[in-house]
Amino acid sequence: MVAEIGDTDERGIFTVQDTLLQLGGKLTPGKPKTDAGHRVIFLDAETAALVRDHRQAQLRVRMKAGPAWQDTGLVFCQDDGRPRNPDHVSKRFKKLARAASVPVIKFHEGGRHTGVSLMHDAQVREDISMREAGHASRDVHARYNHPMVQAHQAAAEQVAALVRKAGGAS
Repeated sequence: MVAEIGDTDERGIFTVQDTLLQLGGKLTPGKPKTDAGHRVIFLDAETAALVRDHRQAQLRVRMKAGPAWQDTGLVFCQDDGRPRNPDHVSKRFKKLARAASVPVIKFHEGGRHTGVSLMHDAQVREDISMREAGHASRDVHARYNHPMVQAHQAAAEQVAALVRKAGGAS
C-alpha cells in the first residue's frame, strides 16, 4: 500500500491511492484491486503525532540526501525516498516483535487482520471498519476478522453465567 498523509491536514488522515507490489523480486507500482482500496485512513491523535514527528525526521533525511532524494510521497521509505523492499520490512518487523517478546506473526496478519479484529472488538461499526480496511464486500471483511482470545473468553463467561442463571445458581 502506498499512503500519503495530507500536507495540510494535521489530523492524521492518510489517503491510499496506489499499491506497491513485489513481483519477481522487483517493486512494481499498481492500483488497489477494488474501488474500496482507494480510501482514507484516520489515525488516532497519538499515532498522528508520531507520524508528524516521523515526517519531521524524514524532512531532515531528505535535506541531507539532497539531489539523490526521490520524491515518492511515501510516508515510510529509504533514506533516499525510494520504497523499502517488503522483505526488509518483514524482517525488521520480526526483529522488533522478538525484541518486544511478542509473537512473531506475518506482517499482513499483524496489520489488516489485527486491525479489523481490534475494530470489531472495539465495536466499531462494520461499514466504517470495511472502509478503513479497503474491503468492498462483507464476505471478504469477515475473513479478516479474528476476534481476540479475550473476546472468546468473555463470550464463554457470558454463556456460563446464562446457564447458571437458568439453573437457579448465582
